[in-house]
Amino acid sequence: MARSAGMTHSEKVRLALEQDIFSGAIAPGSSLDEEELARRFEVSRTPVREAILQLIESGIVEKRPRQGAVVTMTDVTDLIRQFEVMSELESICAKYSARRMTPEERAALKEVHEQSERAFAAGDQDSYYALSRKFHLLVIDGTHNKELIDMTNKLGSKLVPYRRFQLGYPGQSQSNLEDHRAILEAILAQDVERAAEQFRKHTKVQGDILADYIAMNEERVRAS
Repeated sequence: MARSAGMTHSEKVRLALEQDIFSGAIAPGSSLDEEELARRFEVSRTPVREAILQLIESGIVEKRPRQGAVVTMTDVTDLIRQFEVMSELESICAKYSARRMTPEERAALKEVHEQSERAFAAGDQDSYYALSRKFHLLVIDGTHNKELIDMTNKLGSKLVPYRRFQLGYPGQSQSNLEDHRAILEAILAQDVERAAEQFRKHTKVQGDILADYIAMNEERVRAS
């Protein structure tokens, strides 16, 4: 398996498995065989094992007695609830960041957004997602509130693969970029309420899009 610049074998395996799981190519309840996956990706079993552990941590895969790693049946209702909570947490983060970010932090946020625009224009989806994620993390850190940062990042880590996948929806990457631009403008203007509302809507839409996709995909799996 060819290795992309800046991406480890385990990361590449994990991304491929996430894509297969969310697209339905690997159905819920399927076992993930390390040896078989190692042959498929032309790597040793170590990066496959690391990728599976990361998927278990995110809740996409679970470890079952005598069955090993098994793809979890996604509960759409739970996913919607998680995104609802995340939309409120990130809204609060945007509110405090609009008030508390230092000039250096605002400049860094602006630079990351400009890098995102360049990655999007170049069609570099991997870099675009990484920068999109960094944009969120900078807003969260800009609150200067450790309890809020810890709480938001804890839930955010569980939603990382879902957020990455929904960016592959037609037009969603561009919509995501436009949302970030609106959030950036509100934060730079120190418009507390507008920053909060923009981020709330941004995160809620992500959850709605993904929940719709998963619900439709699960119907196709049951019908097959």
